[in-house]
Amino acid sequence: MVRRRQAAIARRRALEAALRNGMPASESKAANHVGGTLALPESVYRDGAFAMPLPENWSTASMTQLGSSFQIGQANGTPAQASLAVVALAPSANAVQPLPSEQRKMLGGVAFTDLRHTVIDKMINAGGWVVNDRQREIGGHKVFEVIAQTPANSDTKSDQVWNFYFTEVDGRVYSLTTRSAVGTTNKVAADAEQFITTFRPAEPKK
Repeated sequence: MVRRRQAAIARRRALEAALRNGMPASESKAANHVGGTLALPESVYRDGAFAMPLPENWSTASMTQLGSSFQIGQANGTPAQASLAVVALAPSANAVQPLPSEQRKMLGGVAFTDLRHTVIDKMINAGGWVVNDRQREIGGHKVFEVIAQTPANSDTKSDQVWNFYFTEVDGRVYSLTTRSAVGTTNKVAADAEQFITTFRPAEPKK
């Protein structure tokens, strides 16, 4: 029990530190609970290509080894954004496994509370707040969703709704984040769910 608690604390600290620095937790040099280090895969995308089509009106704004950002066009002309990033690697098969009761509240070895806390930190920095969180299944993927909101400012002109979708694919925990104006979120959320349903990262180059 002590080892399991220490492992959870170490994972949380590594995740929080990495996200505060704007990089995936998998790239941090914090040791995991079996004595190794987490390492970022060689490449998340092959030649900047996705293994599935993007939702309609989504266009790639930028793409790096660490993640991607997207612009979302909407019928009313109100801009919306989305971003995708790797936030952690799932523990190896020979790692100390959490109890079943703990696994139900985890995603890829990361506790829901830790994922929610990263959103809280981001909202504090943005002057916003967390509205709700829930566990879902989208397109066969286990998803932990956190919904947050930020107030209007000189740039956005209206309140913004943030949807954070955390899911595990092929041993990596991804975060898909959308940001849109209040009143336009339903279409953006539907597109995000389509993205998650069809999301298949290209294999790294060998």
